[in-house]
Amino acid sequence: MFLRLLILICIFYDAAAEFVVTAQADPVVAVVGGDVVLECQLVPAKAPESMEVRWINVALQYTSPVHLYKEGADDLTLQASAYKGRTELFLDQLSKGNVSLKIRDVRVSDRGLYKCFVASNAKHNEVKITLDVTGTGHQPRIEMEGYAGSGVRLGCSSAGWFPQPPVQWLQGNGENVMAQQEPTYQPDARGLYTVHSIIDIHSRSNNDYTCVINNKVLKETREAHIQIADPFFPRASGWMVAFWILVLLLLGAVCIMLWVYQKLQKQIKALLNSTGLIENNKLRGVIEEQTEKAKEKYKTLQMEIDNAKHAGKLECEKLLQEFEKEKIAIKAEHENYKRDFAEEKAAATAEYQKLHTEFEQWKPLVQSEWDRIRSYAATVKLDAKTANACLTVSPDGDSVKGGETLIVPDNPERFDSVPYVLGSGGFTAGIHYWEVKVADKAYWDVGVANGSVQRKGMPNLCTKAGFWTIGRDGVSYGISDESRSTVTVTTRPGKIGVFLELETGRVSFYNADSMFHLYTFDANFADKVYPFFWPGWDDVPITICPVKN
Repeated sequence: MFLRLLILICIFYDAAAEFVVTAQADPVVAVVGGDVVLECQLVPAKAPESMEVRWINVALQYTSPVHLYKEGADDLTLQASAYKGRTELFLDQLSKGNVSLKIRDVRVSDRGLYKCFVASNAKHNEVKITLDVTGTGHQPRIEMEGYAGSGVRLGCSSAGWFPQPPVQWLQGNGENVMAQQEPTYQPDARGLYTVHSIIDIHSRSNNDYTCVINNKVLKETREAHIQIADPFFPRASGWMVAFWILVLLLLGAVCIMLWVYQKLQKQIKALLNSTGLIENNKLRGVIEEQTEKAKEKYKTLQMEIDNAKHAGKLECEKLLQEFEKEKIAIKAEHENYKRDFAEEKAAATAEYQKLHTEFEQWKPLVQSEWDRIRSYAATVKLDAKTANACLTVSPDGDSVKGGETLIVPDNPERFDSVPYVLGSGGFTAGIHYWEVKVADKAYWDVGVANGSVQRKGMPNLCTKAGFWTIGRDGVSYGISDESRSTVTVTTRPGKIGVFLELETGRVSFYNADSMFHLYTFDANFADKVYPFFWPGWDDVPITICPVKN
């Protein structure tokens, strides 16, 4: 049935001189470090005239393609830096409608949603493909990391996995043993994971263990095996038994010594109360003499201590005097600093007063010029016939936003490959002014464009191509010259004012909130000029606002 449907599609599109882009619906799986082909085919199987092939990673900007082919050759000047030197098309098969992309040396960062976009002078079409990335790591390594109570702690490690793999511990009989805690995963510089798991084991009849790590995507496993011999398990040793026996013997000896000591004390008391009293008195005299000598030594030491305290007190007073001198010097330095600061403050205040006076003098002139500009307020509406299919124009023609691709007629006025839209009517003479609300937008461009600008394919947004615009690219603000020069913006504008002077060939841009001039183009308007708008890719609109005095 699928083959018949494909044949019918080929017959229909061959008759209509158009094409569709097809690819497989299931995600494509690639292995880290290998090559992968994202298959994409045109139906009918032949290349249209002036074919452009643009492979885009949806997570990157539209202007930074993964690979670009146009005008009969690869154009990699704007290629995203992450893909440099790693992509190619099958150039010998492009004529047969094969626009598949080959990516070499696959990385973890390559995974995501890709868009195969093909355009010709008459039509463009696209299809999306999901790329999943995986990797099977190295052979695991089991190590004994120490003891855990009466058991042994084993650790299992392996590097080079993606995504995070589960880990199992198996006994020799095949029984699954729960790990002591959840495995840990440590990413490396390439985004691959190193997995580590630990388990505590005790001595059994079978001390045979296997660590199994599984890649569920590729259904591949890596495992390591270890058998722990009984001597590696901790046991009570003989020297510990000897130690406790020795302790008991020492306690018995102490008890015997105490008993002997008490017996001797009784004998000494008996001797003191008998013939040994004279000898005891002699000993007492010696002890008293030694006591007097100790007291003299104590007095000498006490005197030395008092002298040391006095010397320390003198040193402390000296340090205190030096501190007071340092304090006075610091206070004087502080007073000098206060005086210098007061003088600088007074000078700054005088300068401020001078600038304020000049500002008050110029303010009426600036307000007068701003009133003059706004007096040329024009009624501008968006022309839905020119809007790209991925833009939504409000029914009143005042706002436009990005979003899902709509089904719209492919008329000559419409931009078919870039999300641009023009204003209706256009101008051929005179002076005109309008304001566009761009608050809350990180990406946008507003300005004017010649009516003859390229609307099919990929026009270059620059003055040479007929666009005079100012815009914001995420953070910085720039103009549509050849080098996309930046513009200094001191205050983020909520509204941009566009001032068009056709006779003098100038278009100026203002921060309409602060009346601040941003930039002026000197242009050569060769034909009718139209207001130009690019609202970025998100669904936050930019809005044409009524001009208020």
